[in-house]
Amino acid sequence: MLVVKLRQMSKIAKYLNGHILGEVSARESRLKTFSTDRSILKIEPKIVVYPRITDDIRKIMRFSWQLAEKKHIFGVTVRGFGGSTDGSSIGDGVIVDLSRHLDNIKELDLKNKTVKVQAGANFSKMNLAIGAHAMNVLQSPAGEMLTVGGAIAMNLPSQKFNHGDLIDVTRELKVVLANGDLITACRISKRELNEKLAQQDFEGDIYRGIDSLIEENLNTIEQMEDDSSAGYSGITKVKKADGSFDLTPLFFGSLGSLGIISETTFGAEYIVNETEFAVISFENRDDARDYIDSIRQFNPDILELFDGKMFDLAVASGKKYQFYLDRIEQKLTTKIVLVIGISERNQRRINSVMRKIEKVSRKFAGSTFWRDNGSEAQKTEVEAIRDVREALRARSGVIREEIFPIQGVYIPLERFEQFYIGLQKLAQKFNIPAPIQGSALTSIFEILTEFDFARISDRRKSLEFLSELNILLATVDGELGYGAGEGRLYGEFTSNDTNKEVQRIYAEIKQIFDPLGILNPGVKMQNDTKELIKLVRNGK
Repeated sequence: MLVVKLRQMSKIAKYLNGHILGEVSARESRLKTFSTDRSILKIEPKIVVYPRITDDIRKIMRFSWQLAEKKHIFGVTVRGFGGSTDGSSIGDGVIVDLSRHLDNIKELDLKNKTVKVQAGANFSKMNLAIGAHAMNVLQSPAGEMLTVGGAIAMNLPSQKFNHGDLIDVTRELKVVLANGDLITACRISKRELNEKLAQQDFEGDIYRGIDSLIEENLNTIEQMEDDSSAGYSGITKVKKADGSFDLTPLFFGSLGSLGIISETTFGAEYIVNETEFAVISFENRDDARDYIDSIRQFNPDILELFDGKMFDLAVASGKKYQFYLDRIEQKLTTKIVLVIGISERNQRRINSVMRKIEKVSRKFAGSTFWRDNGSEAQKTEVEAIRDVREALRARSGVIREEIFPIQGVYIPLERFEQFYIGLQKLAQKFNIPAPIQGSALTSIFEILTEFDFARISDRRKSLEFLSELNILLATVDGELGYGAGEGRLYGEFTSNDTNKEVQRIYAEIKQIFDPLGILNPGVKMQNDTKELIKLVRNGK
C-alpha cells in the first residue's frame, strides 16, 4: 500500500474542509504542536481536524476508507488531552482532536443514575457538571484533564481502588468504525447477538468475526490474563456463559486502533461520602511496604506511593513541602512517601480509621504521620504532594534534560524493594535520575527519567534503558503496558511477554475491526528499534 503524499494531503485537507462542520488545519505551527505528546517520540501529522459533530468523524473515516480501498493509506489518529507517554496520540496522516468541540455533557438521568458524555470531555468538567446534582462517577481515573475517550482508550485504572474501574460502570459506547459506520456497543442478549450476526454490513462482519474468533480459540482465551491494557485482553470479557455479548471491553485499552469512541454512558452515584488524606513518610522502604500490608485491613480508597527522590528533586528545583522540611529539621531522610485517602459516609468513621492508621505508623521508627485537617493550607499541601510529578515535569523548563515518564509499569508489591534496587543500579549505569511513583493498591507505577534528547546518544540511550528495564521487570514478575497500554514505544516488550497464540488472536481482532490498517497505524504492535530511534524527538 502507498502512503498518501503531501500534495495529495493538501487536496484531502481542502476536501474535508468543504465537507465537515469542524475545522481543518494544515498550518505548520499547528502540525508542530500535534507532533508530540508526553512520550519521547515526535511524529508530525499532515492534517489536524477538529470535528464539531459525530458525523464529522464518520465522514473522515469514510473518506479514509475509500482512499485505503484504492491502496492509499490515510492514517487516522484520535487525540484527546494528548497526555499519553507511549506515543499513541501522535501519528503520520490526520490527527482528530475531540477535545475542542466534542466535549459536552449531553444528559444526566437522575432516575436511572447515568450520565451521557462526549468523548472529548475531561473528567473535571464531567464531575463538576454532575456534582451540581450531588452525583459523581466514582471510578474516574486520576488526572482532571484526562478526556473520557482517552481514559477508555488507555484503560486507565480508577483513582479510588474500592469502587472498581471505569469499565465496570460503562453502560454503552458510541463508536465510529474504520469505514465510517456508527455503532452502539453494549451488553446484548443471545437473541440480539443472533440478529447482529445476520446483519449484512460491516457491523455484522465484526460481530461474526469476533464471535467465531472466540468460539475457535475458547481454551486459549479462557486462560488469558484480563487485567492488562496491552493487546486486546478485553476479549476475555466479550462473551459470557449465558450467550450475552459485549464489544465494549475490546475498546478499553485499544488506543483508538479499533474505532473512534465518540460518546459514552456511565453509571453515576449520589455523593454520600467524603475523602480525607493523610501523608506518611518513611526512612526505610521495607518499613513502608510492611506498613502498607498492615493497613490494607482498613480498605483505603487511595494509597499512592512516592519515591523520596521525587521530593529531593522537586525541592532542589525550588518547591516547598512542609512535611519534607519538618523531616529535614528532625534529621530524617525520606525514602518513601505514602498518601492515603479514606472515603467514608460520615466524619466519625473517617476519624476512627485515621486514628488507626496513625497508630500503626508509630510502630515504625523514622516515620512521620501528617493529616489533612481540612484547612485550605493543608488541602493545598496535600494537592502539592500528590502533584509532585507535575513539579518534576516542570524541571524540563529549567534543566537541559527532559522528563521521560514511563507509565504502566506493573511491579508486584512484595518484590518492590528488589525491583527498586535494580532500578537504581540501572539509573546509575545510565547516569540518570529514575524516581518512581504509583498506586500501592494496583501495583501500577510510573518512572520519571531524564534524558537530553538534543543528543543522538541520549535518544538511543532512552530506548536502551527501556529494553533493560523490561529485562529487570521480568526478574520480579512485572511487566510494561499495564494501566496505559503499549502504544508505539512498548510494543516490542509486551509482545515478547505474550505467547504466539495470544499474539495471533490480537492480530486477528485488529484485522476484523480495521482490515485496511487506517486506525492509528503503528500502535499496539512491534516497532523496529532502529526506526523508533529516528522518531525520538531531538530536544525542546
